[in-house]
Amino acid sequence: MPSASPTPVIVVGSVNMDLLFTGLAAFPKPGQTVTSETFRIVPGGKGANQAAAAARLGGDVRFVAAIGTDELGDQAWAALDAEGVNLDSVARVDAPTGVAAVVIDTSGENSIIINPGANALVSGADAAATAAPFAGKPAVVLACLEVPVDTVTAWARVARSEGWTFILNPAPAPAEALPAELLALVDILTPNDTELEALGSVESLQAVGVGTVIVTRGGDGADLVAPGEAPHHQDAFPARPVDTTGAGDSFNGALAVALAEGQTVPDALRFAAATGALSTRAIGARDGLPTRAEVNDLLAV
Repeated sequence: MPSASPTPVIVVGSVNMDLLFTGLAAFPKPGQTVTSETFRIVPGGKGANQAAAAARLGGDVRFVAAIGTDELGDQAWAALDAEGVNLDSVARVDAPTGVAAVVIDTSGENSIIINPGANALVSGADAAATAAPFAGKPAVVLACLEVPVDTVTAWARVARSEGWTFILNPAPAPAEALPAELLALVDILTPNDTELEALGSVESLQAVGVGTVIVTRGGDGADLVAPGEAPHHQDAFPARPVDTTGAGDSFNGALAVALAEGQTVPDALRFAAATGALSTRAIGARDGLPTRAEVNDLLAV
């Protein structure tokens, strides 16, 4: 298996700094105050987590995002730079950096409140210009829904025009129906059970043009449905989760890297499942992100 991706992975997504409350005996009910065991501020955001996961696995990662010029933005930038993510297309804008309040109970489950801040300013107007250096070459584009849908659609158009693989992680679950144009441009859709419920059924999504659908189901593994092929189930790898906050992001980053390396979709799914399982072993969306060697070791068992 290759140790690094020769094909760039372009991640279009969000950057947050996470206010992390851990060790809750139970999540608060309306009007209730609960106490956490610990508190930390750590880097997060679905797009940034996906970019960091892909880079740690050896991917050639180019990130498209927006970060504020505040102190939190400086911290977010430094964390991504330390992972080796290319930040040439990350804008510093006159807006607060996105933040998320993440509360984690003693079983590792989480609830999250997000304020998008600068993420709302990620523009698709310059998508074609940003993609121009890669024109005529292979690439994989990975996007999430913590940035404007118009921006995601603009990148989907670019990916289709270049013949690139476009992966949409439809998270967080959309409150409104996604544009038909966007769905028709999606090569691989990666919802979890909740997100799939918001979007419709696999059959209805593929009827409007979505290509392959991979439904992630946590400890129950993942289901792959490709048009014209028999469904494929990937079992979950054994894990003792400490924090599941970044599991989906690491899964998607790993999937993009594997596809950029030319792995088949079922093989890429297995690689992503192993990465996601390992990512749950530490508090925070990125502290548990595995290296390539750690994923290879798990796959070899």
